[in-house]
Amino acid sequence: MADRSSPATVESHVLGPREADRLWNWVLARQGLAPHTRHGSVEAIAEATLGLHAARLPSPFATVAARASQPAVALSLFDAEVRTRLITVRCMRKTLHSLPLELASAAHAATLRFRERDALRAVINAGVGDSVITAATAAMCELLGESGPLFHRVIETRLAATGIPVPTTRLALKLAWERGILAYQNQSGGWNREVRTFALTADAYPGLNIGLASDLAAERLFTVYLDRYGPVSLRDATWWSALSRMAVAEAWQRAGVKLVELITPWTPSPLYMLAERFAEYAAAHDDDCATGVGFLAHEDVALKAYFETRRRYLGDLPPSSAFNQIGEVLPTIVLDGRVVGTWAWQERSARLRHQLIPRMVAAERQPNIRAAAAALTATLRRGLHRAPDKRAQTGQLTLMPTG
Repeated sequence: MADRSSPATVESHVLGPREADRLWNWVLARQGLAPHTRHGSVEAIAEATLGLHAARLPSPFATVAARASQPAVALSLFDAEVRTRLITVRCMRKTLHSLPLELASAAHAATLRFRERDALRAVINAGVGDSVITAATAAMCELLGESGPLFHRVIETRLAATGIPVPTTRLALKLAWERGILAYQNQSGGWNREVRTFALTADAYPGLNIGLASDLAAERLFTVYLDRYGPVSLRDATWWSALSRMAVAEAWQRAGVKLVELITPWTPSPLYMLAERFAEYAAAHDDDCATGVGFLAHEDVALKAYFETRRRYLGDLPPSSAFNQIGEVLPTIVLDGRVVGTWAWQERSARLRHQLIPRMVAAERQPNIRAAAAALTATLRRGLHRAPDKRAQTGQLTLMPTG
């Protein structure tokens, strides 16, 4: 009997180290991480990367800056019109991503079951009845329908005035957000500040389809993931999404995609890539596979897309060269597709400070890295909110009040 969790393939290739490295850089270039492939809009970048990782305040801005044709593109993240075309949802691995609406519909629906389950468990653990949550949700929707987006504490205060306890409101808000009834919006004018509001999804994002069937959603999500990040292993795909190996393989089968199997130095496991993309790569010129210097964001999607095949960018480096103790990828510097250092924003001096791994960068390449650091420093300064509210969060976004 055939293994249903192993995708069918139309051909197979073995890639040596040089060819695998060339392919990896071609993949990065397709995402905009090369001088000749930079994008001119936030939407184009979010499409090319399958969203912007958004669990840390600076991440979306730095992700866009790394792939933008000019600094103004990153600054447009704060434009009201641009914000209507991207929505921030919890999805892959239950983490926040800002996605174009069509991709967000698939990511939301494909991962809804696990997130909804967690929110419902919190309701049960709190001993709150379904009817109470339903009434609180209805009151919340009526309030937001009349007022438009509100701060979460304003929602709590106004519902408390009608007799709904704050803990109940928080439980209802979390469940309604996970289900897509409510939408989170950060209305800040800078990457270093959060202005957390919630709105009715139907009003704020009428183009978002929150009712997409889960199997169709998974089909779309994993096909796009394969298109943007292939070649990937099944372990890469399951880690990235937190869905099962079977779910991945069956989604590709339903989509009818033609897959190429690749054997690379990155892992003994077979990797999979769309046949049409592999054909494009095979016909690419060497210039199409050149990426150069990149300063990638904290939790940058280009690196978070993989788990089993991280050797493609780590080589022989230990994971601690690019990841912190809780498994988050650090703000990294990549050179020709390989991690060569890290960087951090110094709040007091408003300057980017970078550190290269010893003996990883030839002397003649270091001026390029310094120039890229100076350019990103200027862009980050332009995107700062200069007078942040002391109550604003500047670290990880939890999306829910904690007390």
